[in-house]
Amino acid sequence: MDLAQALGAIDHIRNGHTTSFAIQLPGKANDFFQLDVQTGKQGLFEWETIYNAYGDLWGIIGMFVARLGFTINDSGLHVRVTEIESTHPRDCLLRLTYGPKEIMAFLGLNTDSYDFGFETLDEVFTWATKSRFFRRDCFEKSKEKEQVSKKAQRPIIENFMTEWLPRRPSIGFVEEDRQSHRERLVKEAVESFGKRTEYEQMVVKHKHKLMKDAMWRKIVKVLPLEGKELGEAIKALKALLRWEDGGPVWCVEGIPDTRVPALEDDIVDSVVLPWVTEHWREALNRKKA
Repeated sequence: MDLAQALGAIDHIRNGHTTSFAIQLPGKANDFFQLDVQTGKQGLFEWETIYNAYGDLWGIIGMFVARLGFTINDSGLHVRVTEIESTHPRDCLLRLTYGPKEIMAFLGLNTDSYDFGFETLDEVFTWATKSRFFRRDCFEKSKEKEQVSKKAQRPIIENFMTEWLPRRPSIGFVEEDRQSHRERLVKEAVESFGKRTEYEQMVVKHKHKLMKDAMWRKIVKVLPLEGKELGEAIKALKALLRWEDGGPVWCVEGIPDTRVPALEDDIVDSVVLPWVTEHWREALNRKKA
């Protein structure tokens, strides 16, 4: 028997990790209640319980920490690696922690107050805005307007933005240079959570990726091909090109399977491009063999 049958639900709908069941109230033919069942990620039960508590509380917190280089989601607290974010935003997240106490402490939120619990939305909002990250202009700046307006469609966030915050015009004003403040917080975060090595590794990996991408763009330009033929040639070169003793070689038995590393522009121009110009036809022949 599946869960819907076990619950006696007349219908259900799935949205991501959450499944909502419509269950009839006993003795009420036309009255129903909604039961949401969420499947969590392994090892993250404690954090996901916190993250999904009090409606969109963490959605509000996530909005104002985002402007200072951090992301909060159901996997924990992340720093966005500045050197990666502008070109590859989906690859820029470095998780700092998924420990609820550690997250609250870093954000400057009182853990004892959270443990005690909240009885009203006013208490929830007051607690959240005590964070050292809170800036009211997060909800007012025009450049974030589209993102904010989408999230404001959710009732609790809308209440916070259109009712609660406007009634408190004096909170959340901080004079600062946002970029330099972000840099200080990111540095503090990677040091506090012991993520300096991982951060630097991500930066280096990203730099090498950009260098390799640039090399292949140059290779595309030097090949006297277009369309499908160009695509086949590039595919063959990527599959067969290797690097040994400071120069390109073919992938053959007895040669170490060493992929072409990230190369500086002068090496690409003086070594790789002339070699490819001379040997690209051979790549196609080898691929067909």
